[in-house]
Amino acid sequence: MIADLLKALPAALALTVIPGYFWAGLLCGRGGLAERLTYGSAFSLTLVPLAAYIILNLSGSGATLPVVLAAAFAVTAGGALAYYLFGSGPEERKPVSAAGVSRLSPTALLLLVPALLLALAAVLGAPEAVLLVPTALLVVVCGALFTWGPAISERRPGAGGGTPAKAGGGKTAGGSLMKRALLPAILLAVLARGYAGPVLFDWPYIRGVDQYTQAIMTNLTLETGSTESYMVYPQGFHLWVASVSRLSGVEPLDVFAVVAPALLALPAMGFYALGRALWGWEYGVAAAAFGGLVLGSSYQYLSEARYPQLIAAQFLTALAVAAMFRLISAPSARSGISFALLGSSVVFYHHVGSFFLALLLAAVGLTALPYLLVRRREAGVALLGSYALLGVLAVAYAWDTYDLGSFAATLFTGGEEGATGAAVSGVIGTQQPYDLAHIPETLSQPVVWLGLLGALLLIRGWRVASPADRASRFILLLWAALMFAASRTELSGFPERFEMDLGVPLTLLAAFAAVEILRPATRVSPAATAPVAAAALAVAALVGAQTIKNFAVDGGPAPGGGSTSRVAMTPQIQEVGQWLAEHNTDGEASGNIAVSPYIESVPSRAMLAIGGYSGVQTFTPSRIERDRDLPPTGQQPPTDMLWILTRPADELTGRLIQRYDIRYIVIEKRPDSAHELYDDLPRLYRKTFENEEAAIFAPREEARNTPAEARTRGSEQHAPG
Repeated sequence: MIADLLKALPAALALTVIPGYFWAGLLCGRGGLAERLTYGSAFSLTLVPLAAYIILNLSGSGATLPVVLAAAFAVTAGGALAYYLFGSGPEERKPVSAAGVSRLSPTALLLLVPALLLALAAVLGAPEAVLLVPTALLVVVCGALFTWGPAISERRPGAGGGTPAKAGGGKTAGGSLMKRALLPAILLAVLARGYAGPVLFDWPYIRGVDQYTQAIMTNLTLETGSTESYMVYPQGFHLWVASVSRLSGVEPLDVFAVVAPALLALPAMGFYALGRALWGWEYGVAAAAFGGLVLGSSYQYLSEARYPQLIAAQFLTALAVAAMFRLISAPSARSGISFALLGSSVVFYHHVGSFFLALLLAAVGLTALPYLLVRRREAGVALLGSYALLGVLAVAYAWDTYDLGSFAATLFTGGEEGATGAAVSGVIGTQQPYDLAHIPETLSQPVVWLGLLGALLLIRGWRVASPADRASRFILLLWAALMFAASRTELSGFPERFEMDLGVPLTLLAAFAAVEILRPATRVSPAATAPVAAAALAVAALVGAQTIKNFAVDGGPAPGGGSTSRVAMTPQIQEVGQWLAEHNTDGEASGNIAVSPYIESVPSRAMLAIGGYSGVQTFTPSRIERDRDLPPTGQQPPTDMLWILTRPADELTGRLIQRYDIRYIVIEKRPDSAHELYDDLPRLYRKTFENEEAAIFAPREEARNTPAEARTRGSEQHAPG
């Protein structure tokens, strides 16, 4: 795996950092190096897959190495040329929203300590459901006192302590060095969190069963340039992985094993850029620390191998919102284009992330946009124009993926529901939300409670804030409220995902609250030292305990079952997959395989991915009946596969084997499976491989053609389980 790491990671960095670097300077300005690298990565992830997609559609080929090189060169050269012609964007700009300590009640600080200690008890193992209500009540009371209570008196310059420390660590050499080193140190810690578990326990496998779905679609992208035969899915992520695979020479599954943990750095960088745009450098660094080390949902996406949603919802969306705030604060054509490009790119990466961003933009359009058009007309008009450009780009991205032309025709003509309509109707009302106590478990105690406190703190100074400041505060609070409300109802279609991505605005609010509490430590009168110190210690203890717990859990072995973050591969199943790969010399031309939906909790798509097949997929009967997240082919093919897997002697089985061109049947070896029935039919099925977990049978010609009366057993002998 070291060899793959040395090849794949440099290729991924080259494709992610270099092509968008000039675009970041052109559209977002110079700023700091970290901010430029962050936006450069976002533009690379946006534009390189887009360029490859255009070339693929023009050439009709797969994602070959010339296609990848041409796409990367076009984006890099285009950015360099535009930067040379039009120059850099604006220099580093002031934060959008006013921050800083204005009202911190000593009583509230003392009252905050038991609230954070209750949260600390939950981190250490106390029942979260029992502590939920008292912690929430204490935090709400503290927030009210912070907002409307008496303020702590600050030291006057030169009175017993000198001038208060300036934000950002001052201009001393030590402060400047710390400022330069703090964010890289946080990102190194984030990478350690991502790689610890896989390095110590997973390799040569990696946790997260969805990697096999992503690998199959990446292989299809490499071979044909399209994934539509397998799943209705945007192509941005698979084009990026295909590009890394071609450039490095590493197969997609191996790319995930060595590159995927590094993706955890992207949300941290996105949170940094968003916090910095809103309130300044300290808040950006705090947001990076909270998002990369404390937040639970980012790592959950990684451990579930839901990489496209991780990039779309917690990186590209964060930067799109940051660009929107910049646009509101200082309207310009470059800010508008930046917002439109980053916002529309979410559509190119994940459909659920697109849904979240669309809801947020719709809510902003109905509330904040009219306010801006009245109170800050230039910003309102710029935002409206950017909305129009973003919408055009988003529709262009989604047109082929979701067959929007047919979908629109169906809406007006009342014809048969297409794949897109079926996908939409298949998710509404089919997933129940978790109870409230699950939110701190998913996001982490510090993010939830400090985030709630930060939301209340944002109300301070509302009346005297500028229109741009007021709009940014409102949008951030609206974002959190919208995500929370959608996580509470099955009508949203994705309450679990809404709950996970509620962590994005809450992380920003938690970072805001933490900095607001910690910064007064050197700025208050001696009488207020005790409550400030107590609150600061409580914050540090809670955040530190959660971070240590995250490293201990995430750096340990993956769970054995029960969720998509479970162990994603075993040596026995790897043997089965390798055997299938060795005997699938012609790729899809070698027909299909029928596989038990799960073998030792590993899904059938693992066999498809390792063996080099892209269909036909199999699911459990309950999953088929629920009709959620099925492939474009619908319910019938998975149902037919279950028939084959459970009724080896039935005449219909023979016809289905012939119809789907089934070359191999992989049966899990468990008491209620049909592997013994296949064993008893040597005239129809030849056993080609067997180990402790599974057996592989190859249908003979007699299995395809023999009528029911000539078979040795009838279909009544084994019914679908």
